[in-house]
Amino acid sequence: MKLKFNIPAALLIFVVLYVLLIWVRPLYSPDEARYVEIPREMIADHDFVTPRLNGARYFEKPVMGYWLIAGALRVFGENAFAGRFMPALSTGLAALIVMLLAMKMTGKRELGLYAAGCFLLMPLVFIIGTTCTLDAIFSLFVTATVASFYCAMERYLEKKFLNCVLWLTATGAAAGCAFLTKGFLAFALPVVAVLPWLVWNMVEEAVMRKKMGSGNDTDKVYDPVRYAKAIFTLPWLPFVVALAVIAPWGILVHKAQPDFWRYFVIEEHFSRFGFMGETKVEHPHGPFYFLLTLLWGAAEWFLLSPAIGYGFRKIGVCGERNSWFRFLICWFAGPFLFLSASSGKLPTYILPCFPPLAIMISVGLFRYFEERPDGKGKLFNVPLMVFAILGVIAGPVALVVIHYVLPKYFDVALYNKGETWKIFILFNALVLILFGAVAAFTEKKPARKLSYFLSAVIPAFIASYFVVPQSVNDARGMDEFLDECRDEITPDTIIIAHGSNLHAICFAYHRNDLYVIFPGELTYGLTCKEAEEKDRIRNQNVREVQKLLDRNPGKKVVMFFPADRFYSHDARFADYPYPPALSVKKSIPDDPEDKEADGQVFVRFQ
Repeated sequence: MKLKFNIPAALLIFVVLYVLLIWVRPLYSPDEARYVEIPREMIADHDFVTPRLNGARYFEKPVMGYWLIAGALRVFGENAFAGRFMPALSTGLAALIVMLLAMKMTGKRELGLYAAGCFLLMPLVFIIGTTCTLDAIFSLFVTATVASFYCAMERYLEKKFLNCVLWLTATGAAAGCAFLTKGFLAFALPVVAVLPWLVWNMVEEAVMRKKMGSGNDTDKVYDPVRYAKAIFTLPWLPFVVALAVIAPWGILVHKAQPDFWRYFVIEEHFSRFGFMGETKVEHPHGPFYFLLTLLWGAAEWFLLSPAIGYGFRKIGVCGERNSWFRFLICWFAGPFLFLSASSGKLPTYILPCFPPLAIMISVGLFRYFEERPDGKGKLFNVPLMVFAILGVIAGPVALVVIHYVLPKYFDVALYNKGETWKIFILFNALVLILFGAVAAFTEKKPARKLSYFLSAVIPAFIASYFVVPQSVNDARGMDEFLDECRDEITPDTIIIAHGSNLHAICFAYHRNDLYVIFPGELTYGLTCKEAEEKDRIRNQNVREVQKLLDRNPGKKVVMFFPADRFYSHDARFADYPYPPALSVKKSIPDDPEDKEADGQVFVRFQ
């Protein structure tokens, strides 16, 4: 099956979806604001060894991701585009690895191109790749680690030992960069992906050797010992290279901050993933959480599960020639099961499982249509037809519910009156998606069918940049509100912040001396000895706000607080009310003054 895929057009799609539009949304708090503020403070303090947030030590992650984002900030300025550029670029490079690896495994250039497109157009990949976090960067390095080891193993089996050494060196370098981005998962995920594959191949070789009988020719073709040797000999070079990559910064941070490694290993790994008892686990979820995440994270591709599954069955997993498909299965299933076994879970954690999934999906679809050159595949067409029918019915109904039913009967306004144009964009995106599905259904040539289906979701991804409700932007994106309050802020203004919004305030006003109430993730940094010795790092609580005013007569004191926390304060802290306010400004003017409020509040005390 020949798929005429226009590479410049594909590159243009990536540039539009992952680069040109990433500035449209404001940076959301707390996550995106956190991952631009830490690099900003590195640049401002000229300290690229110790991560800091609001001037306090912040040891949740190593520094590679911060370094890369700091480089983007230096090149593009301190804005949303710069903050999201490195995650977007990392996603593009991961897609490139997917493309090259798929081509290498199958020998089909068009399949590699399709696999890259499949990867880029998965909802979870798109969301994380256009968000300023470290997950896309980490996933790139893990993908490079696993792919490099596969290439090294191929050269090892071919007895091309120099090339094997070069690929193993690349494996170690990528693993070292992954560790410097997110820690020990950089080693755990590749191991649980590669080790089962090596064992599987070893067992397969032993079974085939026994089945074929003994003999010199059989011994040469089926040699399970070589996989056993690989398990115990090949990992050492990548491990040494990874240590060489990690060591310079690891030594520097130990000298500068002796407590870093204790905190990072115990608190950020054993506690976070549930090894220190359930009470310390962050983001606890059940064992099927990632299965549900997978369903929406690769949403449109599960429509084609029947055709993909049929393709898998035709490929099979037995035999030496199918070792690459066994590799893809282990690459996906190993990390997925490992992460599912942990207690702490977030959707972003399983992003490294999506590169092999994209290749497997593409392989399954291509294999399915190899037997159907006329394009008459019921397992492909019927799900598309059902989806189109449901879309025609459910899409307009959903838009009517959003625009009319919810505001009138439930007093829930997802969009206000000035945002009707966003409903119009949603409607147009729905129409274009249905056109793409119908085109894929009616097309007879398999290559075009797959291309139409691949491109059908592009309008939805483009629309997603523009249809976010303003109420969400006001609640999570503080840029506009902080600009409105900028005239109230001078270099000597004392700012009080909540632990969830201080990242954005520090970034907007170039400050790292905020007083913090409910510090949350900053608790460690604000309570360590270094913080006590530095007057600029401050930790306050509700009870001490009045004392702070008394200690600073004549100084302007302001506070930024989540509206729900601010308005519920009197009920929660009746014995310690806030001092009288000179002025109050809300980011959402019609927000109710109760615990249901969604936005931010600016308060000036004196």
